[in-house]
Amino acid sequence: MAPNVETGKIAAEVDPSIYGKSGDLTKHMEGVKAQYDTKEKLEFYAQVMGDGTANIHFGKWDGVDLDEEGAYGKASEQMTDYMFDLATKLWGGEGKISYVDLGSGTGAAALRLCEKHDAIEKATCLNLCEEQNSLATQRAADAGLGERVSVVTGTYEECPFEADSFDVSFSQDAFVHAFSKSKTFGEALRVTRPGGVFVFCDLMCGSGEGVSEEELATFAATNMVNDWLSPEQNIKACQEAGWEDVAFVDLTSDIRISFQLMLKKVEKIIAAGNPDNIDDQLLDSYRKNLANRIVQVDRGVFKWGVVHAKKPDHSFMRPGSFIASSLAFTNTESTTNSLTTAKMAPNVETGKIAAEVDPSI
Repeated sequence: MAPNVETGKIAAEVDPSIYGKSGDLTKHMEGVKAQYDTKEKLEFYAQVMGDGTANIHFGKWDGVDLDEEGAYGKASEQMTDYMFDLATKLWGGEGKISYVDLGSGTGAAALRLCEKHDAIEKATCLNLCEEQNSLATQRAADAGLGERVSVVTGTYEECPFEADSFDVSFSQDAFVHAFSKSKTFGEALRVTRPGGVFVFCDLMCGSGEGVSEEELATFAATNMVNDWLSPEQNIKACQEAGWEDVAFVDLTSDIRISFQLMLKKVEKIIAAGNPDNIDDQLLDSYRKNLANRIVQVDRGVFKWGVVHAKKPDHSFMRPGSFIASSLAFTNTESTTNSLTTAKMAPNVETGKIAAEVDPSI
């Protein structure tokens, strides 16, 4: 988005040469920056998802009143807490803990966790976008956490850290933009200490009956998704990278609620006459696309949830070695999930874009 000088509004610009699937790493990274790293985008996400917090991730909605003030922000923070609690239980260590947030955005998760957990000795935020990183650094300083939270500019596919640096590798709604999931999971393994834990949540490719490859490919081609995998495929990629005890927790019902609340907030902004002068075209595009996202969740286009794994203690295990463990799935609503063969979005020409393009969802 670019500011409109005449009206003062945030102007919506969707350029398929930027946001389309390119197959080129440099162009892909530039597209991710364009999607997130502008002051206008940061302000927009804060209004639609932030709810008075800096946490703009999808939420976990257990016990959250959808009508209460700040519900979305509360659910987002609850998801961060859920993931970190899961990570520490799987880690099982005692004393101080260090972790890295891969694709940390504005650093909201690290700041919240450090405020809540004195046991976190060091939280390292690795993120591609410099504008977000500047904001994260300032917020850490303002919160008095500058000594415990560090912010590093870089990509999680080439982590600028020594091997075996962290007890936990953590990522919240960021790997959907990975150019290569296999490389990303391998880098997470490299920087995690033996016996350490890998926990990430993400939007994943669904396999609903009647969902066409064209529909999957269109989403991938217009949302900076180069390597869109199903839960089963993510598990396999983690195992092939060298992770063990890999499992998926299905939280797809929660992302449906997140889309519903985002739609409600956009409609509220429109009904109030758009007091913050967000571009009308952008709001209308969000309104239509979010309504469509809810339908797509119901049809099985998307899955969303948490993948967790452990790094072997064995010195002979190396990145790239295959661990023959079963695909472990957990569903919060059912413990009898059956595995299905998932569809993976094929390569798509950049020109194949949807009529309604939502570059941020």
